[in-house]
Amino acid sequence: ISKPKFHFLVHLPAYIRWFGPAILFSTECYESFNHVFRLTCIYNNRQAPSHDSCKSFSQQDIIKHIATGG
Repeated sequence: ISKPKFHFLVHLPAYIRWFGPAILFSTECYESFNHVFRLTCIYNNRQAPSHDSCKSFSQQDIIKHIATGG
């Protein structure tokens, strides 16, 4: 069981000024992924949505792998 450390909140404004946004507390990356996931769910044949989503994600992963140099 982990106990939240609220004392960290005292130092958070200074850390944000020094290092930028608090990435560990950020939700933007998850929200943007929600958009991608929603698009893959919209463009499927409605017969096997999980299969279609997995196929789409695997194709995107292959493209990302090739685009980043393998």
